[in-house]
Amino acid sequence: MLNSSRRRVGRSLSIQRNALETNEAIANKNKRLFGKAFVINFLSSPGSGKTSLLESIVPILKSDGFKPAVIEGDVETDLDKKRIDELDIPAYQIVTNGTCHLDAKMVNGALNNLNRKDADIIFIENVGNLVCPTSFNLGEDIKAVVLSVTEGDDKPLKYPAAFYKSKVMIINKIDLLPFLDSSITKIKENALSVNKDLAIFETFCKKNEKAGNIENNGLSDFISFMENNINSKVSK
Repeated sequence: MLNSSRRRVGRSLSIQRNALETNEAIANKNKRLFGKAFVINFLSSPGSGKTSLLESIVPILKSDGFKPAVIEGDVETDLDKKRIDELDIPAYQIVTNGTCHLDAKMVNGALNNLNRKDADIIFIENVGNLVCPTSFNLGEDIKAVVLSVTEGDDKPLKYPAAFYKSKVMIINKIDLLPFLDSSITKIKENALSVNKDLAIFETFCKKNEKAGNIENNGLSDFISFMENNINSKVSK
């Protein structure tokens, strides 16, 4: 019985390894297809504010002369893509039908349908999940993990892979801190204990219903970071 159990575990590990190797090969193809565009893969829990960040970031990038595009990943619906469509940029929706992450093959299919000819920065908004997406390279330049202060201080310790594999952490919804027990100091301390090289940005994106626009706070440093990376990649 023990030997049979070991064989099943061995087969399972072999299948998993082969799947990741196949994914890696397609990710390398994606990287070539992305060309000179700087590509960011956003990871987060559901409701962290990834789409709101894009709604805030994209207009500023456009006003600075950059050309963004977005690949949206969701388990169901195209609700987030409809919001991105209002920004008048190329966008493509991937509906995973229950799969908890995007993989390189899905993104490859999106690239065949996304009008990315002139894009110099491509955002991939991954499925809301801090576990599964961390295992799958999509061909991106960097992963950026978005953490809402409403999630508490301990997420970097409970889901370390998302923070270890990311180059950037965005601490979002900081305008809610007066109403919470969360501590930005503790969030940073926990995240840096997992990945001492994380670049950390603090943001909130609040829609002003009366003015009909988006008020931004704390985004200028992150936008400068992206624009420097875009220019650096184009110049290579």
